[in-house]
Amino acid sequence: MVSNPESPNRIHVLVDELTAASARIDAMVDGPVWSLSDGGLLALLLDCSEVLTRLAAFRLQIVAEVHGRGLARRTGACDTVALLRERLRVRAVDANRLIDVAVAVDGPLAATGKRLVAGEISVEQAQVIVAAMRSLPAAVTGDVRRRAEAFLLRQADEFDPTALARLARHLRETLVWMDASPGDDAPDPARTGGSRGDDSARGEPGDGGVGSDGGGDGQLGGPDDAAAAGGEDPAGRRKLSISELPDGMTRISGELDPEAAALLRTALDPLAVPRPAVDGALDPRSPARRRADALVDLLTRTFDAAVLPVGGGVRPHLTVTIPWSTLRGRSGVPATTGWGQPLPREVLRRLACDSSVGRIILDPAGVPLDVGRTQRTVTADIRRALIARDHGCAFPTCDRPVGWTEAHHIRHWIDGGHTSLDNSVLLCGHHHRVIHHQGWTVRLGPDRRPEFLPPAWIDASRSPRRNPYSRHAHDLLYGIAAG
Repeated sequence: MVSNPESPNRIHVLVDELTAASARIDAMVDGPVWSLSDGGLLALLLDCSEVLTRLAAFRLQIVAEVHGRGLARRTGACDTVALLRERLRVRAVDANRLIDVAVAVDGPLAATGKRLVAGEISVEQAQVIVAAMRSLPAAVTGDVRRRAEAFLLRQADEFDPTALARLARHLRETLVWMDASPGDDAPDPARTGGSRGDDSARGEPGDGGVGSDGGGDGQLGGPDDAAAAGGEDPAGRRKLSISELPDGMTRISGELDPEAAALLRTALDPLAVPRPAVDGALDPRSPARRRADALVDLLTRTFDAAVLPVGGGVRPHLTVTIPWSTLRGRSGVPATTGWGQPLPREVLRRLACDSSVGRIILDPAGVPLDVGRTQRTVTADIRRALIARDHGCAFPTCDRPVGWTEAHHIRHWIDGGHTSLDNSVLLCGHHHRVIHHQGWTVRLGPDRRPEFLPPAWIDASRSPRRNPYSRHAHDLLYGIAAG
């Protein structure tokens, strides 16, 4: 550890403790990690991650104090962001995030700060929660905000930051549907060119928020998502950039709202599946390469079919799941795209003007009972029911979307198994092979949802496991918006 000789507090007890901790880390570096058993190695990884999180939480306390004192200007920096960029050598957007989370967990989101200090959630999950709480409608009561934070903290025990951010968007949209008042997001510093200076309040009462996430990566539930919360058509924020590079390649980048993103992914996914070679060798292309190839394939097929209109055109097909009560205007539960993104009320109204409606009837546990036909064979209707139940690959912890899955017979057809909803489960290609070749067993639980029993060499008790990502956001959100 490098101490700052200019610091008059270099012999402070906290500095002494940190120096001692650094010395203990020095003693561990290059240690005999190879001598650990498999179980010990995994346990050490988890313990190390917890310690890193706790240390990161302590750093946030320091950042909050630096920011609260206005220390930046006394050291010659224009604001705290500039100070952190210079001293920590981080990007401005990351400095903004550090400050926002530090201010939030030091004040209005103290419960999140407590979990962070205990090492029970990661800094990335805390960033998601801070951004999510900031995006809630302004009229949401303090009690609902506390319950929303507690809900997100519970879900952080199971979900990674990406899935947690998606669930947070469902939460926000649910509250927006109940109350159309806009959220209270501040402008994104990364987009407007501004930054968080020392004049930013440390969560002062009445400021309506806990700071911008300074993001823009689409993963933390930031301003792009919040724009939809206020009734603005999110399509107005779409953008696509095409830039020619010096080496002859072209860079394509942009941002799409949930509706447009679902259309694009639905179109590309069937064309982006891995293609084994004639001899059975695995497709060597990366997922990014396959998606790029799929885009080219899609364009080629479109040109070959001569379907590009001279003026006007045919609307692409988009699957949206809408509770019947919502379709009739009697519910605050938002509609959802096939990719799990909640749709704002205004978008649903527009789509409902020109769309066909297919019926799926669910039981109280959310399992499809009827898909609109009496014949239960291998049809698109059975797959629609599987999608409504499994929401993607059902294997424990897998987050592959429905477009990457195939239906697996729980009891093989050759062994007398029926092709029906209760004898089928959605699995991605990888986990389909795992089920067939590595000793896993699939069954339906009492609630008619799939659960997986690992082989004895993984778990001697063979305790059933479920995929938390298969649970619908509506079920997880039950009770948050009540009252």
